Formats: sequence, structure tokens, C-alpha cells
Amino acid sequence: MRRPVLALLALTSLALTGCGPTADDIQAMVDGETAYDDARALREAVVDAGVECPGTDQLSAPADAATTFLDCANGVMAMAVAGSAESMEELRALLSSEQNASILHTDNWVVISRDEAPLRQLQDELGGRIAANP
Repeated sequence: MRRPVLALLALTSLALTGCGPTADDIQAMVDGETAYDDARALREAVVDAGVECPGTDQLSAPADAATTFLDCANGVMAMAVAGSAESMEELRALLSSEQNASILHTDNWVVISRDEAPLRQLQDELGGRIAANP
């Protein structure tokens, strides 16, 4: 128990001096969730976790260029990385009405799929919470 506390203190001191991860990065590490810079980085983690995502074309949201989207081009899965907390709230609200879909999400990213099985696999690897829309 003492080592994680020491590691957290070390990471915090690095962040405060500007030499290490940000406070959000540290919180994500503590929560077991990773934040991604864009949808391509999230796609790479999805593929590394063993889930197919042949699509590679990333699009930026018109109202927020830091929010990016990627369709896996397999008719089953798509993903987005939010550029801000406000954008993430808007994404969740939009996706909550999507029928026959499950959503794996964190504070920074979301993966939507018609099949919940790959989301469970991703949850084991990437963290996050699953919500299902019947």
C-alpha cells in the first residue's frame, strides 16, 4: 500500500514542476483509465487490445477541432476523443439516444458498438464504463 502512495506523490511532484504528467494524467492513472490525444491514438489502443478496427480516417468536430472521431468502417464500431469536458458531455448526451448500441466511455473518450462483447474486452484493457441503450 505504501508504494502506490509514494508513486502518486512522485508523479504529483513531477507534474507540479512541469516535468511530468499533468494532474489529469495522474488522475487517469489512479482511475486505471488512459486519456488519448485523438481518435487515432484511441484506435491504436483498441487494435492493440485485439479488437478489429480497419478504418483509419479521423475527422474533427466542426465546433471543436480538438474533438476527433473515427469510424472503424466495419459497420459495428466507432469512437471519439473529446477535446474538452463540455464536448464529452455533448457526446454522451448525443450517444445516449442511439438505439441498439453499447457505449464504453471515460472522461476523455468513447467507443460505441452494436455488439457489447468487444466493449467488454476493451474495458478489461483500457478501463472505462459500459452503458447500453436498448
